[in-house]
Amino acid sequence: MSDRILIVRIGALGDALHTLPLLNELRRRAPDAEIDWAAGKSIIRFLEGHKAVRKFVPVERGARGLLKAALAVRDQYDLAIDTQGLIKSALLARAAAPKVIGRAFGHAREFPANWFYTEKIAPPSAHIIDQNLDLLAASYPSETREVRYDIPVPLLPDWPLLIQNPIIFNIGGGWWTKLWPLENFAALAREIDAVLGISVGIVWGPGEEKAAQTIANLSPARVAPATTFAELAAIFQRCRLLVSGETGPLHLAAAVGCPTVALLGPTHAARNGPYGAGHVVLEPELLCRPCFSRTCSDFRCMPAISVARVFDAIATGDILQHSNIQNK
Repeated sequence: MSDRILIVRIGALGDALHTLPLLNELRRRAPDAEIDWAAGKSIIRFLEGHKAVRKFVPVERGARGLLKAALAVRDQYDLAIDTQGLIKSALLARAAAPKVIGRAFGHAREFPANWFYTEKIAPPSAHIIDQNLDLLAASYPSETREVRYDIPVPLLPDWPLLIQNPIIFNIGGGWWTKLWPLENFAALAREIDAVLGISVGIVWGPGEEKAAQTIANLSPARVAPATTFAELAAIFQRCRLLVSGETGPLHLAAAVGCPTVALLGPTHAARNGPYGAGHVVLEPELLCRPCFSRTCSDFRCMPAISVARVFDAIATGDILQHSNIQNK
């Protein structure tokens, strides 16, 4: 009889991307397993149709949504893997299966989550993707590991600028402490246009269109039409590189082979930087970081990354040579 396995990663699209290599590696190591994924609607919308998932279990917001999901998965699985490390994700995993894999004490985001785990792993790796893969070591050991995403990429959005294979700016972030100043993006766009003669486009998410337009008003950069998160994957396959803070679109670009210039403030490259080769990570040298904080009373890290430093990373390095544009 094949294993029935539930992966629990409820929210955050960037963190879902970090879970995909675990999903695919689990499928490789246990090809006959029935693998489901408990997730919020944004993740389900993004990954619907992924070939390694049998089905998605929807988890709605709030206590009522969590209870509904817990009742739906109760005792339905042999094993659950919690990659989120929260009390709510651990509780859901424990409701689903008698055996639950999670991070050991000191590694989970909320330490009471450990109470629900039967197999506690202290990941030896630095990067979050490798840490997730470490969770498979005891139950599904292997001498090799692969990092694959297999993201379902939709059709390219209708944006004429993509014919020019532009440099793309992603200006948003889940935390305001991850945001680079808008005037810096505008200045960088002007420098790229004047010196390199390369077109610049701006992608944006919910609540960010006004900020994107502000940059466009101050520079030659052009604003993308509204897109879904999945459509960003198609855009990133057609651009030369992405300039972004550490957020979901940065990791999506890395997952589809787009080189990136990553601007990291509160988080750290070793754990949260774009995974793999072909990327440049710029971090300020400040004693207060990495803090991994969503708030700050003395916000200096992101503004400390200068426009000149970012432009030099683009113009004087070899990152543009890593471009893997897919003109489909």
